[in-house]
Amino acid sequence: MINYIYIWKTLPLLQKFLLIKLIKLKEKWIWDFWLSYDSDIWYCYFLQADKSLKDPDLRHNNVTHGLATSKNLINWKHHGTVFAPSDNENFDDYTTWTGSIIKNHNKWHYFYTGRNKKENGSKQRIGHAIGETPYSFSRYGNGLALDLDKNIYQELDKDDYWKDRAMRDPWVMKHPYENKFIMAYTARASISNDPYQCGVIGMAESNDLYEWQSTKPLFGGLFSQLEVPQIFTFKDKWYCLFCNHAEDWSDEFKKNYNGPTKRGTHYLIADNFEGPWQLAPGPYLSTNSEVELYAGKVVEKNNKYFFMAFLHDDQKDNFIGEISNPIPITFDKDGLMSLEY
Repeated sequence: MINYIYIWKTLPLLQKFLLIKLIKLKEKWIWDFWLSYDSDIWYCYFLQADKSLKDPDLRHNNVTHGLATSKNLINWKHHGTVFAPSDNENFDDYTTWTGSIIKNHNKWHYFYTGRNKKENGSKQRIGHAIGETPYSFSRYGNGLALDLDKNIYQELDKDDYWKDRAMRDPWVMKHPYENKFIMAYTARASISNDPYQCGVIGMAESNDLYEWQSTKPLFGGLFSQLEVPQIFTFKDKWYCLFCNHAEDWSDEFKKNYNGPTKRGTHYLIADNFEGPWQLAPGPYLSTNSEVELYAGKVVEKNNKYFFMAFLHDDQKDNFIGEISNPIPITFDKDGLMSLEY
């Protein structure tokens, strides 16, 4: 068994920085990712774009999904492209963005973000594809799983402060207490006069993974967006990871924040799944890193918890586009997380 914590603690800082670059492709940038574990294999799906674009900012509109597998979260085998925008006119014929995957009744349910060419990508929706194996997927119907409920979430109007309608990054899991499924996603709601306090973790429910109904947000009020949510539990606490950029922070949040001002991954914490959810105190998880760790995920292996993220910018603001090594997590007596650099 690989002792990640021992290896990490005994490495000098430079070697930690070098070891952190594990999932990468020579010809492509890779960024947001989602994981699944089945039959002793880890499946890591990720957004990818060709480096021939030259400008990494162009990756968002030139994206497909790649897959890598591993038995130990250290050595990875790449399997090429497993999902891409629709070839025909559809809600997802422009881009397919971040998602998640869940296995149920021997089928793999693949959820993702879709954007449409006719709308110039201005409206995000959540799609659903199904695979008999975890290596390829076909859209369920036209793929549309959930559109925005404007009675709960913020629709895009011509005089909006924002230029897009946020509804992306679905995280799907079984409900912890009931016989149904839940979906957390990035959205906005009209809960404040300050647009930088309208970002929320949107929620939806389903009995069968096919029909979805939006419900009230899990949390909101401090940011313009909370990207790439992930909900998990440890001991007697519940957690919801999210990430954002410093320019997404409201003045209300900045008043009480004393960490470095850069993009990264933070989290909400609650005593119960039903809430109330509160922003965890302290700096973002990635603020001690030499590079910005974005769109982080918590991974449980052998009853130990690790943090993985994609490497965003280095200290010179150069985009990296690789996925990190699993970094050990510690929880203090109050359940607050820290990374063992």
